[in-house]
Amino acid sequence: MIAVHKKRFLVAAVLLIALAGCGSSKPAPTVTPKLNADGSYRVGTVGNADAVAAVKAATRALPVALSYDYRSLDTSLSKATALMTTAFATKFRTTFNATTRSMAIDKQAITSALVRGAGIVGPVANGRALVVVFLDQVLVSSKDKKASDPLSVSQNRVHVSLVKQNGRWRVSDIEPF
Repeated sequence: MIAVHKKRFLVAAVLLIALAGCGSSKPAPTVTPKLNADGSYRVGTVGNADAVAAVKAATRALPVALSYDYRSLDTSLSKATALMTTAFATKFRTTFNATTRSMAIDKQAITSALVRGAGIVGPVANGRALVVVFLDQVLVSSKDKKASDPLSVSQNRVHVSLVKQNGRWRVSDIEPF
């Protein structure tokens, strides 16, 4: 009985080794992320033109949507929602006004969001795309923050759903994970 199990094990091991050698001898191409001088992510090669455009749209929209200055909240909100679908802009505006606005005014907060990396998740099809974005959200100043305090950085990752409308990618959802 033990001899039969040994034979099966050896046959399985030989098959695994043989199958491992059946793949391409060329290594898979890699994409090295590139950074701009300010440390923000420069979109690299991520696939076809639609995929590249979707990633660019997400990396442009997130800093606008997640940065704000308590002195110009209406301007920040208008710029952010201009990059969104109508339905998501309504939802975003409601959430922003219910949570962020009062906190930002109360704390006199100024935040800046900086994209660190991004890429397509799954296929880009039927005018829809899902992009994962890694970003830092930095509390630049607030009434509670002293000049000598270290910067407060929140490292986040979010899924950004996009829909292509009239030739432009628009944000249809932002979901942290």
